[in-house]
Amino acid sequence: MIGDGVNDSPALATSDVGIAIGAGTDVAIETAGIVLVNSKLTDVIIAIHLARTIYRRIQLNFVWALGYNTLAIPIASGVLYPVVHTALPPFLAAVAMVLSSLSVLISSLLLNWYKPPQFDKKYGRALRKGTLGIESANISGLGPSIVVQVQCESMAKGGSCCCSPESCECYECEEHDNIIPTNRKTEYFPGCQKTWGKSCVCQPCKCTGCTECHSDK
Repeated sequence: MIGDGVNDSPALATSDVGIAIGAGTDVAIETAGIVLVNSKLTDVIIAIHLARTIYRRIQLNFVWALGYNTLAIPIASGVLYPVVHTALPPFLAAVAMVLSSLSVLISSLLLNWYKPPQFDKKYGRALRKGTLGIESANISGLGPSIVVQVQCESMAKGGSCCCSPESCECYECEEHDNIIPTNRKTEYFPGCQKTWGKSCVCQPCKCTGCTECHSDK
């Protein structure tokens, strides 16, 4: 559960993981198990990714320590004595024990090289009829790169757009004519108002095939 208000506190307290926004109310911050200090929702993905990375490291350390001690303790106790006819010196057993703890410590310190997922946001004006805003986000660092387009919840689930015509900013929304035609991407110079259906104002015109400026470029 992610929340920032007083009304979110009961859900934050009863959920398996409660995440509060840093700019939220004191009640939500005190109730949540995780607080996003920077108040950015993208930090939720980073927090989950970091938690999974730490948990995998704990599992690795546990398996390594269990396997190491399972093999080393019988050797230190003399299980190989009938074969090699010599006992392991006590100081070597002590060194082996130190190496066990040291290897787990070094493995944990490798978390200092943790790299969080990267978010590359693409801004444009085509979805908002000239108003600048985010159109998509590319998430890398979670395995294959993921491209998230700006869409409402209904379109994200494969249904029709549930936005009002005035506020719709959904990518490739046919219902509200928020589609960026392929020819716009290739014919019009980046940033030209023709991209979102207005008149060309390029001086000099750099749009290929612009009928308003009669450009042959």
